[in-house]
Amino acid sequence: MSLTPNKRGSFGGYGIELDEHLATVLGGKEGQKVTPSEMTKRLWQYVKRHNLGKKDGN
Repeated sequence: MSLTPNKRGSFGGYGIELDEHLATVLGGKEGQKVTPSEMTKRLWQYVKRHNLGKKDGN
C-alpha cells in the first residue's frame, strides 16, 4: 500500500478535447486535449487578437 498522495492537476487532471471548431479558434488540432486554464488563456488571446472585447457593443 502506498501512502503517497495521488498527484493530479487542476480540475482533477481532466482535459478538454478540442473539436474542429475549437481547434480552429484556439489554435490546436482536433482531438487534442487541453487543460481548462490553457483553454481560457487561448480564448482570451483570440478575443484580444480579433478586438472582440470592446465594451461599446460594436
